[in-house]
Amino acid sequence: MRNRHPGQECRLYRHPRRSGRGGFVLLEVIVSLVILGVAIATLMRSFTLSMNAIRKNDVMTQACLLAQDMIEQIELNPPQSESTRGAFEDIGFPQFGWEIEYTEDPVEYRNLKTKSKIKDLRPLRHATLRVTYDDQRNKKLTPVLVDLYLPPIERFNYQSKFMNELFKDEKK
Repeated sequence: MRNRHPGQECRLYRHPRRSGRGGFVLLEVIVSLVILGVAIATLMRSFTLSMNAIRKNDVMTQACLLAQDMIEQIELNPPQSESTRGAFEDIGFPQFGWEIEYTEDPVEYRNLKTKSKIKDLRPLRHATLRVTYDDQRNKKLTPVLVDLYLPPIERFNYQSKFMNELFKDEKK
């Protein structure tokens, strides 16, 4: 380069040194980005786990409600076969299914002492209800398993109350 002024050398302009540090070093920036990345990855994992827990809770709640409905149906109309299965597609839950295993156990009173002889007792009905959930992505889940013992008494539904004349108006 040529000097603009004769007799003077070309000087490069330098900022005066500041006291302390002037900025971040590249290594500090990289370390802070690594720490930030680890923190974000941890937060994302916790969100994923929270969403899975919420989904599982929703499945459990819905399965309990569907099982409660099935229990009411079993109490009113006990199954006729030993094993039955089906799905809840007709009420809008195609991912949920059900299985019922049904047995009749005889009632035995071994050491019961009475004046009259006990015979011809109705059997105790045992039903096992299993509600399953299958979303086609994860493995099949059984959120609800219910063992239900049905006593040998008549349960009334809306129609049977009138058939048995329980609500017939009394004549005055």
